[in-house]
Amino acid sequence: MAETGHPDRGKAPARRSTRNRPTDSVLLDAACAVIAEVGLDRATMDAIAQRADTSRVTLYAHFGSRDALIDAVIERELAALTTWMFEIYDNGETMSYGQRARYSIESLFEYARRHPEGFRVLLDNRYDDSHPGRRLSAALEPRIAERLRANYAERGTPIHGGADTLATMLLGISLDVAYRAVILAGADIGAACDLAITASLAVLRAVDPEQLRAIDIPVPTTP
Repeated sequence: MAETGHPDRGKAPARRSTRNRPTDSVLLDAACAVIAEVGLDRATMDAIAQRADTSRVTLYAHFGSRDALIDAVIERELAALTTWMFEIYDNGETMSYGQRARYSIESLFEYARRHPEGFRVLLDNRYDDSHPGRRLSAALEPRIAERLRANYAERGTPIHGGADTLATMLLGISLDVAYRAVILAGADIGAACDLAITASLAVLRAVDPEQLRAIDIPVPTTP
C-alpha cells in the first residue's frame, strides 16, 4: 500500500493574522493615558495592557520592558510638544514683541487643550531634575532666551545671562497655569490662557533691563 503522507506536508506554514494586533502607536496611547491617570510610578504593565485591550506579552514583545515602554511614551510626547512649539516660535519671528508673546502662550495652551494626557505626563513632578518636565523646559528655554536677547539688543539694552533667567520665569508661568487648567476637571483653559498672557506681559513690562544686566555681573567674593 502506498504511503499517503501527511496532508499538509510540503505546504508553507500558515501565517497568523495580524489584523487585530495593536500597533506601537496604539500601545503608546494606552500607556500615556494610564500614566496621565495614575502617575509614572504607579503605571503597571497590567494596567496598560488592559487599557490597550491586549496582553502583557504583547507589550513586552513590542518594547522589551516596562522602562523601555515608559521611555518611549516620554520621548514621543517630548518630541511632539517641542516640535509644535519650535514651529510656533519660527512662525512668530516677524511679529511684534507683545504679539509674539501672546501667540506663543496661546499656542502652548492650544496644545494642552488638544493633548491633555501627553501634556500631563510631561508636567507631573516637573521640578525633579530627572523628570521629563525639566527636559521640556531645557529644550524650550534657550529659544525663548535667544529671542529675548534679540529684543533687548534692538532696544539698545543688551542682556546676556539675565535672558536665561527671564525665559525661565516666563515659561514657568505658562506651564504652571496650563498644567493646573489641564488637571482640574472643568477648568476653563481659555480663561487660564488669558491669565498666563496677562501675567507674562506684566513681567515683561515691569522688569527693568538694568535688573537683568545686574545679574550678568558676577557677585564679588569676600576674601
